[in-house]
Amino acid sequence: MATKTVTTGARTDFLPQTLRGESRPSLISRIRKGEARSRVDEVASRIGLTDKEMARILNLSERSLHRQAGDKTLDSNKTERLLLLEQLIEHGLATFDDRQAVFARWLRTPRPSLGNVAPVSLLDTIAGFSFVDDELSRIEEGMIS
Repeated sequence: MATKTVTTGARTDFLPQTLRGESRPSLISRIRKGEARSRVDEVASRIGLTDKEMARILNLSERSLHRQAGDKTLDSNKTERLLLLEQLIEHGLATFDDRQAVFARWLRTPRPSLGNVAPVSLLDTIAGFSFVDDELSRIEEGMIS
């Protein structure tokens, strides 16, 4: 699953391409429709993200995350973040040869190139997703950080 980073001037935008071969209109429709709350747990379990981490990534309180029933639909903003996270996980696992534990550890380890903060701590912003994705691309290109 490829990611695409486009640089326009001084701003970098992380653009979700397709997930599982979906067309762009289909992906937009999926975001607008919303994903089931149960998908949050599925995505988190792929690399062992905690409820606290997931709540921060989705811009929710941990309590709000716990209160939502599994069949409840996430709003478009939270769905988009969830899909970005899913895409980032795919990129990370591909970068680290499907070694989930290695990628999970990398996400939680402060990186000098990211201002000495852990990549997971940046995922509460779309810009943070872009920076982490760029970092994974640098690793793939052999520019270890």
